Amino acid sequence: MALQELIYTSLANPASSHAAVQDILKSSQRNNVAHEITGLLLFDGDRYIQILEGVPQNLDLLFSKISSDSRHHSLELLHRGPVTSRAFSDWRMAYEEMPKGLLDDLAENMAVYAMENEGEILDPEDSFGARLNGMFMDAIAAE
Repeated sequence: MALQELIYTSLANPASSHAAVQDILKSSQRNNVAHEITGLLLFDGDRYIQILEGVPQNLDLLFSKISSDSRHHSLELLHRGPVTSRAFSDWRMAYEEMPKGLLDDLAENMAVYAMENEGEILDPEDSFGARLNGMFMDAIAAE
């Protein structure tokens, strides 16, 4: 079965809180198992970046649901493309809270990288997911 990664960014609604993020994580961890979706959610208090991995049909359904979620706005698809393997195979939905403002630069850099690699099947170590998984694991180790 072909795998894809889908990465988007969005801005949190001002009413978003830590409780809203916890709600997102709980529903993701519960629902992603049934749809064989894995990924990572990053949040800095203002901006979300989420990487999702799975088969295209399941990603389509989930992204449609995410697009209409009222907890965020200004959703922008940064990248969608094939990958040879999952970067987050052990995580139904990993999560990392980031320092305020960091995700603005990350979103911009990811958009540029996506344009440069448009249509290519990325090796496991070159995928967005693999790069962010490395950052995520480094953050966990530093805690």
